[in-house]
Amino acid sequence: QARYRLVVSDGEYYQQAMLGTQNNGLVDGGELHNNCIVRLTKFVSNMVAQRKIIIVIGIEVIDQGSGVLGNPQPIAKAFPGGAPPAAGAAPPAPNPQQNPQPRVYGAPQGHQEPQNGYGQPPAQNNVYGRPSGAQSYGGSSGSAYGHGNKNSASGSNYGQSSNYGQSRSSPYSRSNGNSHSSGSASGGSGNYNMMGSKAHSAQSFHPIASLNPYQNKWVIKARVTQKGDMRTWSNSRGEGKLFSVNLLDEHGGEIRATMFNDAADRLFPIFQEGKVFTISKGTLKPANKKFNKLPHDYALTLNRDAEVNFYGDDSKIKEQNYDFKTINSIQDLPAETILDLVGVVTDIQPLAQITSSRTQKELTKRSITISDDSNASIEFTLWNAKAEELDEKLVPVGTVVAIKGAKVTEYSGRSLTTTFSSAVQVNPNIPELSRLQNWFRATEGKSVVALTQYSGGRSGPNKRRTIGDITEMKLGLNPDGKSDYFDLKATLIFCKKYDLERPPWYQACPKEGCNKKVMEMDNQYRCEKCNQDYPNRKLRYILSILVADEDGSQWITAFNAEAEQILGRPAEEMEPLILNGNEDEFTRVLHKANLKTYIFGCRAKLDQQQEEMRARISLTKITEIDQKAECRYLLDKIAMYDKYSH
Repeated sequence: QARYRLVVSDGEYYQQAMLGTQNNGLVDGGELHNNCIVRLTKFVSNMVAQRKIIIVIGIEVIDQGSGVLGNPQPIAKAFPGGAPPAAGAAPPAPNPQQNPQPRVYGAPQGHQEPQNGYGQPPAQNNVYGRPSGAQSYGGSSGSAYGHGNKNSASGSNYGQSSNYGQSRSSPYSRSNGNSHSSGSASGGSGNYNMMGSKAHSAQSFHPIASLNPYQNKWVIKARVTQKGDMRTWSNSRGEGKLFSVNLLDEHGGEIRATMFNDAADRLFPIFQEGKVFTISKGTLKPANKKFNKLPHDYALTLNRDAEVNFYGDDSKIKEQNYDFKTINSIQDLPAETILDLVGVVTDIQPLAQITSSRTQKELTKRSITISDDSNASIEFTLWNAKAEELDEKLVPVGTVVAIKGAKVTEYSGRSLTTTFSSAVQVNPNIPELSRLQNWFRATEGKSVVALTQYSGGRSGPNKRRTIGDITEMKLGLNPDGKSDYFDLKATLIFCKKYDLERPPWYQACPKEGCNKKVMEMDNQYRCEKCNQDYPNRKLRYILSILVADEDGSQWITAFNAEAEQILGRPAEEMEPLILNGNEDEFTRVLHKANLKTYIFGCRAKLDQQQEEMRARISLTKITEIDQKAECRYLLDKIAMYDKYSH
């Protein structure tokens, strides 16, 4: 990729500069040209081949200009000792021994640059800023690890044993061919301290926000806020593996680091989510914003020579950096938006297995409904390892969860899903925790507006409808066959009469999760889906009920779980009543279910009935009336009526 050299001037002095490649489009498009007036929004002053060069990272063209301003002089000749002094101040004496350090301008407010992240003489036993008291992982092939010798001479490889599987070349070997060494003068064995407390106190760290490709000597200290799964790829160029971590430092700077193949194998067990590490010797490239939604312009690649030191913990670094949105605001956001969210778990579903239509791979998913005090709820889908980890025991109803990097989808209205870079914290230590806990204790998360229209069998709050709405709004009569989901407050007035010839159940496959109808053959039960014969079967309800509200009546089908809730008995207990001719008890059970009012979660779907296409209504859940919640719901409706009637 082409790189452009610039000469920039303020009318009094001029200076050599190099344009960051991310700004090449300004030149190629003709916007950036000779004599135009620009504003440098972010730049770095570096020493290149003994000359000071400005690396332009952020630049804005503010005027097309008409010629050279003033009579600028080269600033290097005017001030051979460095930059011009501040007004009224004497220029500092030059120090030829000092190693000039890059200074970053235009970094976010509040970021303080280290005085000399690598300008200071290295501490004893320090490799590129590696603290002598910290354990190093994933060092370069020249690094050695073992028990030091307190009497070893200058240039010691920290002892003569336990070389951590690497060659015994000097641990101070630099990539540019220069080297320096320092004797092991710590006294004692020279063992590494996992917390690194000795050397870290003197270590100066580079802010993440100011990292750029034009700096090759830096050490950052950061917390791993998210660790992705190990993933593999295969294409025409070969195959390999990778994983990524999101890093956060004490200044609030964030960046993603990715490791490939050997580096991924070595560092995957080292990086731990929530822990703090020091990191050096990485490569910076422009971030692909299609996949990387962190605010940093660059992404970090850690290769086999990267040095990663476990630091322990640092209270100055937050556990996570959030920019929360309220749930009710999500309905106005476009699909694919990446956001942070905090809310209370109001429903959690068991694990489910699906097959990806794109890759044909088996995937594990779990759906969780979360609500917040904007009085809205949304479904959030977890995948694979995250779905298995966050189960009903870890995140029961009432738990506050914070989600970093969720993606908005248009599935069933509005919903959220995790990506490989998403992170979830349970009961996080943030100010919103107590506020949401108090809200949930007061409201139990009821009477909220659901942004997700829940899918078949899925529990959760839907929009309240009446039986009259079913006809008026033509629910379930979508030409594309799409289902409609809604809640219906109604009274069960009648259960269809059944007998031995037509019982309210069917014989189903006994395999967990199958539920397909089986055929009885020679005292065996054949399931065509499983392609297997079973010695037994299970009974599953299909119960037709008639419900009514102030608008009319409607037949609805209740499947096994909902029918069992209505009748109070499983099908296996009802079958003997028919087989033994105890029709009175059978009828009594059906009649006992009548004249009870529920909130019915309904699914309306286009179905062919007697050669006519009609909407078939089935139950997805049944909720008994909570009088307090129902009163709140009615009061909210009255308030809305008052609001729009004036």
